[in-house]
Amino acid sequence: MEKKLLSDFCELYLYETYSLLRVFENQHIDLKKNDWIRANYRAHFGKKPFVVIADRRYQHTIDLDIYKNGKMRNKKGMAIVSTLEAERERALVEQKLFPHSFAFFNNLENARAWAQSFSFK
Repeated sequence: MEKKLLSDFCELYLYETYSLLRVFENQHIDLKKNDWIRANYRAHFGKKPFVVIADRRYQHTIDLDIYKNGKMRNKKGMAIVSTLEAERERALVEQKLFPHSFAFFNNLENARAWAQSFSFK
């Protein structure tokens, strides 16, 4: 079952074992905005493990301190989806800051398959 949440800076889709985050054009994700995202993750997933798919079809920026100060122990994977070379380069930086599974995809279909392949027991 899908749950869709809308804010002034993003769309957040929550599924059983993963989420899909789509940040709007020209937004900056700072710690405060990330707190909203995390609160919704906690409300939906509780302590259950989950994976995040970041659909980066729109240009936006991210405060990299999120990876230091916004850690959630039950976030077990991160998929970045984009066809932009700049996003691939940014993902390489982010990958070093994320301690769990991290992947880059050119399309949502492959990212969803990857997210659904996780076996949380």
